[in-house]
Amino acid sequence: MNAWLTAGSAAVGLVLGAAASSITKTLLRQPARVAQSRWLGAVITAALLALLGWRIGFRGELAVYVYVVVLGVPLGVIDWVEHRLPRIVLLPQLAGATLGLGLLCFLRSDPAAGLRALWAALAAAGFYLLLAVLVEGGVGSGDVSLAAVVGLVAGWSGWLQFAGSLMLASLGALLLLLLPHHGSRRRAVPFGPCLLAAMTAVLAISG
Repeated sequence: MNAWLTAGSAAVGLVLGAAASSITKTLLRQPARVAQSRWLGAVITAALLALLGWRIGFRGELAVYVYVVVLGVPLGVIDWVEHRLPRIVLLPQLAGATLGLGLLCFLRSDPAAGLRALWAALAAAGFYLLLAVLVEGGVGSGDVSLAAVVGLVAGWSGWLQFAGSLMLASLGALLLLLLPHHGSRRRAVPFGPCLLAAMTAVLAISG
């Protein structure tokens, strides 16, 4: 079953990733041939969904994770290239994830995971808001919103997954900051890819 689900998730990722690449192409303000290509979004999305399909299995959470990741890949690419996270993608991502997890709570008649996810989303957003205040120019409002998404999704699985996602994202950002750079532009750290990669890795590890 897992092999078929992994292959199916990868196939869905190729299709949805190629389609979502139109978001990247539309919202990027500067020409970036590789970043705007359909194959890049398709390959990244397919790899991430195959990993989640293999580890999560045929559960309702998988549909929510697919939605978040499909929109997350364009966000990650845009943030990597231009260091910004468009709200026009972030807000539907946050709303869709909230509605999807809320529906799971209703169908299972168990609000515990949903309440934990909401508290985790608030905690993650609050943490990044504090960083935005303390680190001038280092963290933007888009990072705060994306942190809420990551907190919501990771918090659904548990507090350990929530903490692991934030710690892994922070480590990734630190590594990017320490990389050799040329000019002041390289000093800006794209938190978006770090947050999304950390969330996906923790979900895959925890299963």
